[in-house]
Amino acid sequence: MAAPMRIWYNNAEFFLKSALKLDIGKFTPTLINNPSVISCNKRRISTKNFDSYQYCLEAVRKYDYENYLCTLLLPEPVKSAAFVIRAFNVEIAQVRDSVSTSSIGQMRMKFWKDALDRTFADNPPEQPVTQELAKLLNRCKLSKSWFSRLISSREALLNDKPFVSVRDLENYCDQAFVSVYYLILQASGISDMHCDHAASHIGKSQGISNFLRGIPFNASRGRLFLPLEIMSKYKISQEQLFRPEQKKNLQDGIFELSSLAHQHLQLGRKLNSDLPKLVKQIFLPAVATEAYLKSLEQTDFDVFHPKNQKRNNLLPVKLWIHKLRNTY
Repeated sequence: MAAPMRIWYNNAEFFLKSALKLDIGKFTPTLINNPSVISCNKRRISTKNFDSYQYCLEAVRKYDYENYLCTLLLPEPVKSAAFVIRAFNVEIAQVRDSVSTSSIGQMRMKFWKDALDRTFADNPPEQPVTQELAKLLNRCKLSKSWFSRLISSREALLNDKPFVSVRDLENYCDQAFVSVYYLILQASGISDMHCDHAASHIGKSQGISNFLRGIPFNASRGRLFLPLEIMSKYKISQEQLFRPEQKKNLQDGIFELSSLAHQHLQLGRKLNSDLPKLVKQIFLPAVATEAYLKSLEQTDFDVFHPKNQKRNNLLPVKLWIHKLRNTY
């Protein structure tokens, strides 16, 4: 049994390197862009020998790896536009974990608000992401309001206060995740009610899933974002959240939130037949969302289980298969 598995693994590694051009073996943390980002040893990306677009691509690869894989499978020119949009989101999402106080975070957000204004006025600052965004705006029309929603969603979390209700969490996901899909759809020249409806559900599903995935990291930093509504309903205390060994009530709360994420995922997929091929490729992150939700179910909804903190090495293959099948 070991020999066939070893052969399969070697073939899979060759497939990943050749088909998706991945750097196998190098672990780069996935962006948990809801409320924070997994920290890395090297938080800054070197700009040596980089042009602005390469900076954007590298930023997404390092800090938003699953979406990086999905974006690689998009056709041009949508792929390059999506990388720029996601790089902007990465820069905003990193602010919370790159500052020591909320006041410094507010200053960083003020920079990005001003940078956004200047970029839409065709006078971008000397920053790689805004430089690429300015080029993108010359090629296609994008709504400034969606970028502003990305900033405001992250800004609201700088004081580390938890969500009050599940609806508040969904509203956050609508701003921080759905807005990215709306922008990519705009960059693709797609304006359709069915596409927007599907994007709303896919984005919320991804947002809730990433929120759950980020609980251990935030707990390690003494941060609690779990909705107070859930904590009250299942009698979850801060001690239970920060001490995984006392986790039964926590698992019940995670079950409810993961069920909500799965519900949004199913609703988004019900519209599959009404969507063009390109839109289905834009929604490929739904594959990663489903994989994490299944992993949660297999581990009895224990977000602290090691399996739920590891990278899914089969994800690139799954993404490729879904692209070939024209599904998400």
